[in-house]
Amino acid sequence: ALIKAPALLRGAWSDLDADAGGIDVLLWSGGKDSFLAARALCRERKSKRRLLLLTTFDAGSRQVAHQEVQIDDICRQAEVLGLPLLGCPLVPHAPYQERIEAALRLIASSSPIPVLRVCNGDLHLEHIAQWRKEHIAPLALDALGAQLYAPLWKVPYDELLLDLTASATPCRVCATDGAVALGTLFDATLLANLGSEVDAFGENGEFHTLAEVWNAPAGIDPLGGF
Repeated sequence: ALIKAPALLRGAWSDLDADAGGIDVLLWSGGKDSFLAARALCRERKSKRRLLLLTTFDAGSRQVAHQEVQIDDICRQAEVLGLPLLGCPLVPHAPYQERIEAALRLIASSSPIPVLRVCNGDLHLEHIAQWRKEHIAPLALDALGAQLYAPLWKVPYDELLLDLTASATPCRVCATDGAVALGTLFDATLLANLGSEVDAFGENGEFHTLAEVWNAPAGIDPLGGF
């Protein structure tokens, strides 16, 4: 993934369903929220061939912010999931929104299928949703004619945990502020042992996870078989 401009890191534009009428682009961090959003989108669209992953990472360190994992881990996820992945390297001299716009315009010029929505794994933080509305929504509309969409918005945590359990995909803590030990499996046991001051899904930055889709049991599609 030694790129300086947005580029496909895995898969091909032809992997997308030409008969779909439109695809979704998912802002993908590699964590549990992104993973659950992908599952929700596949269920809704009844196909994974209507989904394109978009991941930003530091062009120098090749690290994904917050998750603190390497872009190679993200590529490995995309390979296992069978999804095309667009990498968007971030550089010090260019604003984040400018790089996102470049990635969206690459999709507009390269994808044979129009984009319906630019999606994310936001759960309930209003200030994050407002920031996306102010800074990402105009880019999505201008570059792609697409709308923002958060398939997990305000979905109760117990429902999300049930879906994660159904996926049989382990998610482990890959970054933490100390509230949870690195490498801890994110599951009902972890949630039961969290202090009341810690958000159960780490939404205040207490911890971040990596979806280890390569460790799902043989014969089980982490995305639900779509």
